[in-house]
Amino acid sequence: MTLVDSEVRYVRAPGTVARRVAGELLLVPTAPRTLDTFSRAAELFVLNETGERVWDLLKAPSTIDELARNLIEGFEITAETARSDAAAFIQVMLEKGLATVATE
Repeated sequence: MTLVDSEVRYVRAPGTVARRVAGELLLVPTAPRTLDTFSRAAELFVLNETGERVWDLLKAPSTIDELARNLIEGFEITAETARSDAAAFIQVMLEKGLATVATE
């Protein structure tokens, strides 16, 4: 079952810190998802270039199609690949608590 919906706008979740370390963008969720302090400390996400682009776009509420259009413009990929990549990224971000549905 997919969590993403093409009609919904997504945005960064509050409580996520992004920092550039050694040339890579790292995301660290600060909201506890578990009471186990070891597990909380181990959550760290490294983004590739495509992920960084989508993360940057999520400053403002965006649909999957809007994200895909931006990926097409920034990378030499097909519309199908861009949409698939954007949906997969949002799916993971939702599951990890790094993105949420925008409330407008």
